[in-house]
Amino acid sequence: MKIGEALKEVLHDHGLDQKIEETRLLEEWEQMMGQHINKHTLSKRISKSILYIKLDSAALRHELSYSRDKLKQALNKSIGKEIIIDIVFS
Repeated sequence: MKIGEALKEVLHDHGLDQKIEETRLLEEWEQMMGQHINKHTLSKRISKSILYIKLDSAALRHELSYSRDKLKQALNKSIGKEIIIDIVFS
């Protein structure tokens, strides 16, 4: 067995592979959204396959909510796997 395969198996056995993918997705959010949206993002987290984004701007929250499905698809595609099933803006 190759080292990479063994490492993936260990991560999977300990349930860490999902957390790593979630962390990658959160990093992808920052890259995808750019500096303007990131400066208005107060917090972001994933719980039970739902991405929660807390913003300090009601107008931005409203605008992003219209693109929710498109953003979800782009984020999942960037990871190569369906990590999130929905995005909640607050």
